[in-house]
Amino acid sequence: MIVSGGEVRLRTPFVIQNFSSLDNFIMTVFPDLESYLKEQLVGGIQKSALVGVAYSKLKDSFKLFIERNYSNEFDDYLSKETGHLDKNAMKNVLLSTISITLNVTDENGNKLIDSNYLNALRNILDQIK
Repeated sequence: MIVSGGEVRLRTPFVIQNFSSLDNFIMTVFPDLESYLKEQLVGGIQKSALVGVAYSKLKDSFKLFIERNYSNEFDDYLSKETGHLDKNAMKNVLLSTISITLNVTDENGNKLIDSNYLNALRNILDQIK
């Protein structure tokens, strides 16, 4: 099992990027996480339910993070790999295969699993006052 402090690596066909920790990765992908968590708590959602909801939002944020931060690399990769195929269709197919469990690994190369993120989100949530 990964602890929040261990380095993680994002690996896709078009980019490899290291993050100093799982928490750093989460906060980079979902920079508004803390304010989102506080807003949900004020809205009355229970902490036990909030972790699952936050994980779902994190997965959505991950796709946006990929599109926003690696659009040039993504487009270059698609141009080289798709040739005559519909680039937008291939982009959607490739994006649908990229996920925070399949494309993010710990420092030993082990793929992260849902519980790694859920534990890290619980720790972040516990630090919120």
